Amino acid sequence: MRCKSCFSGLIVFLLLLIPGMNVLAQSGTLSGFVYDAETRESLPYANIIVEGTSKGTYTASDGSYTIKLDTGTVSIRYRFISFRDTVIQFQIQPGREIEQDVYLRPDLTSMEVTVSADRVARKVQELARLRDQQNSNLNSYKAEVYKLAILSNVDKSFKYEEAGEDDLEPIAFSERKSEIRYTSDPERYSETLEANRASDNFFSEYDFFSTGGAPLNLNSDEVVLSILSEGMSVVGPISDKAGRFYELYDEEADSSWPEGTIEIYFEPKTDNRPLFEGQVWYDEEQSVILGIDVTLNEYAETNSGTFKISDLRYQQSYKKVGDFWLPEKTELSAMLQFITSKDRIYYHDEWTWDNYELNARSIDPQQIELNTTNILQDAHKRQQAYWDTLSTREKNENARLLDEAKEYEEDRAMVKVGMSAMRTFFRLPYQLERFYMTNISDIYHYNRVEGNYLGLGVRTPVHPDYEYRAIGGYGFGNQSWSYELSGYHFFGNSFVAPEGSYHKQTLPQYQDYEYNRTPLDFFEARQTMYALTTGTSGNNYFEREGYEAGFRFRFGTESFLRTLYLDETHRSLTATSSFSLFGDGLIPEEFANNDPIFPAQEGTIKGLYLHLHHDTRQYLRTQFLRDYNIRAFGWLTDAVLEKGISSWGSDFDYNRYRVGLKFYWPVFSSHFFQTDIIVGASDAGVPNQRLFTYNGYVLDDYVRYKPFNTIDYREPLGNRISQIKVRYKFGSSLTRSIPVNFIQKSGIKISTVLTAGVIDQTSSLEPLLPYSGSKAQAEIGIAASKIFGILYAEVSKKLYGKYGNSIGFLILF
Repeated sequence: MRCKSCFSGLIVFLLLLIPGMNVLAQSGTLSGFVYDAETRESLPYANIIVEGTSKGTYTASDGSYTIKLDTGTVSIRYRFISFRDTVIQFQIQPGREIEQDVYLRPDLTSMEVTVSADRVARKVQELARLRDQQNSNLNSYKAEVYKLAILSNVDKSFKYEEAGEDDLEPIAFSERKSEIRYTSDPERYSETLEANRASDNFFSEYDFFSTGGAPLNLNSDEVVLSILSEGMSVVGPISDKAGRFYELYDEEADSSWPEGTIEIYFEPKTDNRPLFEGQVWYDEEQSVILGIDVTLNEYAETNSGTFKISDLRYQQSYKKVGDFWLPEKTELSAMLQFITSKDRIYYHDEWTWDNYELNARSIDPQQIELNTTNILQDAHKRQQAYWDTLSTREKNENARLLDEAKEYEEDRAMVKVGMSAMRTFFRLPYQLERFYMTNISDIYHYNRVEGNYLGLGVRTPVHPDYEYRAIGGYGFGNQSWSYELSGYHFFGNSFVAPEGSYHKQTLPQYQDYEYNRTPLDFFEARQTMYALTTGTSGNNYFEREGYEAGFRFRFGTESFLRTLYLDETHRSLTATSSFSLFGDGLIPEEFANNDPIFPAQEGTIKGLYLHLHHDTRQYLRTQFLRDYNIRAFGWLTDAVLEKGISSWGSDFDYNRYRVGLKFYWPVFSSHFFQTDIIVGASDAGVPNQRLFTYNGYVLDDYVRYKPFNTIDYREPLGNRISQIKVRYKFGSSLTRSIPVNFIQKSGIKISTVLTAGVIDQTSSLEPLLPYSGSKAQAEIGIAASKIFGILYAEVSKKLYGKYGNSIGFLILF
């Protein structure tokens, strides 16, 4: 019986095996080598792709390849960076192997040919090309990272090369455990902070240096960095352009590196732009980079107005994971100095990478959130036992200073104040993402209509699939409650979400329909300050009550279409209020809430609201420091079409639209152009605003600009408007060159503004292009931002036109 049972089991096993054997029989093998047709040298990491599919492989370090293919006719594309693609058709037979060597020719039309007599520069270009080719096969990875940052007191003579234990006095620490995910197409990089803790006198319990992108790609001709809101472009020392900007020379590495390692030194040829200086180590036989150690030159030093950051240093060593060389240890260093203190603080952050997963199907680009850093809700509540069991800590050299940093007690008042300011600065983005007041004015508001206003606004954390917000408050001046309940939600992978809002709000007549989406509404804060200091807000007000409901369709992370039904009642409000912050001492001038040309009207709006928003600006691939300014160069468009329909019971029958376009053009270093074009029109008066802007969906360092800086908001902007604004931002590199010590240390950024446009009060949907005899408007101005790290000031002079004042002045914070 036992043998009979064995025989039956064998029959079953063979029956199960037959389908698998049949599959094997239906495939063949293609193998060979890929060479450079001119030099006859092998090409490692060349791509071999099956045409019309995502299937493929790549050559090994010796240029060889092997790939299994289904039987039948198949076309294979051979690809290598800076070489012409070659496509060969094969007839694959079951169980047969085809050997095919391929010779690729350089593509001179698609590559930048750098003529250089410098042997080291040519070698650097070859390293860059090979590394880019190898990384082109890395679609995604996931890794665990242990991070430990230590702050230490150092004297004025301290140098990085002398960073021994005897020279350091550890005073604070930040310890973090993270999971990092990266995808190449689309390129996304995010970190989930699983656990974190920091000493009380550390400036943030989170990273000081941001994980805004994957490890620095020094192969790039433009390494994009963002340091305290100053975006800068640095030429990589391992790029095609390296020989133009760096002095390069090499020698054999010391005994701390494997035998056959070559060390390349590079120094900037010029000091009038941000550049790196340092070393790169590579294996000469395999032509792979083993480590880098770079420091930004003095030109790249930056200042927040509260503290200065200098000597930014980036170190990275690599290990082989599968077929790729990926980070093993990352070190970030900097010298910090508070404006009010002569003491210097050495910051050293070390990351230990471990447990890689490469090209795993579980790494879905759609699940990688664009806010780059996701902090788990209870990450800071992990117990001491958790940190004591971390095996990765043993690999982190900073751990030797951890106990000493834990025991340190800070007694310097200026350092405590500085740390507190930095803690607020670097913690703020996370607080705003997680839970925040929607507007400063939702907490406390003062103006002529609302008088003293007390309220609160809360919102869900930033999430790509949903948003809910609630605002409520009471205005003691107009003796009325205001509220708003709104939200939308995408369920699963759906591209459509229900959206709605129920509200009762007091709004200026010439303000956007929707509040700015930014956590801090500087427009409202400015109005409050203006009212406190002058006794008038400069606005007519109306009350908006009702609801809107419809759907939001998303076409991408930053692209959506909203279609809403409006049903609202609008009531004009008197602008007179003797109730003020100063008691009865401030008596405003009484006047009715009416504009002489476009008076505030009362009635019901019923109609449709369509809103299209498309933003191509991407999050910066790599940031050195956490930053508000997380957008790279690109363009966006924002378009609105609104229609009041009398047949639906609306008291106002009208059509209106506005279209906004914003473009960014990079200029060398930290400078760039910003161009805004706005066109709008209405065929009838409407009971609310006529300020044609981007509808509050455009974010620029949390500052929303208004069209025509000198226009007073008590004046209408007409039924039709066309405007162009060109802004040139110098960044703080300009102020650092001004020979005034305070300005150099202030961190101030300077920009110039030129605005020109046309206004017409004719009821027509035609755009004001070309100019049709309507009132023209033009102005020029200069702006300074990051004054003391928080203030924005702008002065403008009207060049031509009738609207607004001849001189405009604006202060935001």
